[in-house]
Amino acid sequence: MKKLLLKSSIFRFLERAIVVLTSLLLTPYLISVLGTTNYGLWILILSILGWFNVVDLGFPQAVQRQIVQALELKDTQRVNMIFSTSLVLFAVLGFASVLIMVGLTQVPAVFGVTGPEQLTLVHILLVLAVKVLWGFLMNPFHGFFAGLLRFDIDANLSSLNAIVKALLVFWLISDLNIWGAVVATLAADVITNLLKVFYAKRLFPSLSFKISLINLDEIKSLFAYSKHLVLNGIINTVGSRAAPIIITKLFDLPSLAIQQISSNLVMHGQAFIGTITGVFSPIYNKMAAKKQNMENIFVQTTTINIFVSTVLNISLLMFGKVFIVLWVGDEFEYSYNILCFAVFSTICSGFNTSANSILLAQANHKLLSAISFCIVAFNIPMSIYLGLEYGLIGIAMSGALTNLIFNIYVKMALFRHYNNYKTKAIYIQLFTSIFLVYCLGLSGAYALEYFAINTWLTLIVSGAITFPFIILICWFMLLNKPLRVMIFNLLSDKLNLGKGSE
Repeated sequence: MKKLLLKSSIFRFLERAIVVLTSLLLTPYLISVLGTTNYGLWILILSILGWFNVVDLGFPQAVQRQIVQALELKDTQRVNMIFSTSLVLFAVLGFASVLIMVGLTQVPAVFGVTGPEQLTLVHILLVLAVKVLWGFLMNPFHGFFAGLLRFDIDANLSSLNAIVKALLVFWLISDLNIWGAVVATLAADVITNLLKVFYAKRLFPSLSFKISLINLDEIKSLFAYSKHLVLNGIINTVGSRAAPIIITKLFDLPSLAIQQISSNLVMHGQAFIGTITGVFSPIYNKMAAKKQNMENIFVQTTTINIFVSTVLNISLLMFGKVFIVLWVGDEFEYSYNILCFAVFSTICSGFNTSANSILLAQANHKLLSAISFCIVAFNIPMSIYLGLEYGLIGIAMSGALTNLIFNIYVKMALFRHYNNYKTKAIYIQLFTSIFLVYCLGLSGAYALEYFAINTWLTLIVSGAITFPFIILICWFMLLNKPLRVMIFNLLSDKLNLGKGSE
């Protein structure tokens, strides 16, 4: 199991590296060809699609949990029953989402876009409705791969998707403008989704869809687990996707492009963190099914999460300003100011990742939707108020304050209500992390300005020199000795296994 988890983490990390690399190469090209207005429009379109890709009402977690338990019992019949039932369920949800999206295109002013861009927005959303539907239909396959701890398959296909999309964008966008990005996105999804079906069947030959296996009791079981996630899924979608609409309403599409630069960097950092700790969800499900105590793995995974988050966020603050200017130009330098607040938000939001996963595995997630509602009810009005007062920085300040209150204190209070685990140590690690991020990150950024690091070569050299020291400082400041030994042994075993296979 440890080898599967390590393998999955490595491939997910490589996937994220490929996604980041293609994004870094594409973004300046997109801005150059499309201009800041059309680039902002494309970001808005992707955000709107995200509303409907996430409005799955919590069922993916339920499907993954059910499949894991069926695989654990080696019950092939039930695996196929869950698969067949969930496929139909997601098809219905997908069609419903498409209808809602088509309905919203009839009132495009709600997206805060005016002029000729409004018509382009409507046409693209209608075409990309097929992407939304197909995305829903792929959810049972993701649950199946997770159940077998084969995150590496999903990671490899995601990497392929990023590469194909990037190549097609470079090929098509100069002739088709923003429609080139649309065609590239659809073509990449068609290729990788077909491969997902192929690999699922190859990995588990007994997997099959049968109408006769669609079971009403199975749907009720999925609803029984997901009923408290239904509202949570909708609320989280509104909350996480509200910023682009708020920005286009308060400001304009170029402002959204500026905000998106910092958002992209933070998003990639969060995804890197998820590659390390995200593979543990099926383990929590297995342990919860056996009613095992999870305190030790909770502390370990939270500590690892804090460690990885600290390393990446120090790097973001230290090199972010120089990187942004070199990457997309001086006109986006203001993005770094937003980044300083966004980094704090990501530290807070990542702190309780393991706690949330354990609550879901234990089916103790009933109050998460209430907390999510409070988050959105607090953050959206605060974003509008601070946005009007301080501009884009105000919106970032609102996110930081919201995450501090709800992710560091409120959600952890809920976790401690169900699990009497000792959390003092991880809070000490968290505050140490925040100190290290801002102390090392900002002082490092000042040093780069002082030494006039303003070319790609000098930035890469300074990063190569500094990064090992960042890892070393975090390694000893945040990880206790038993955890350092365990990680070192796991990595050593993996390296020895690789040499042996050669």
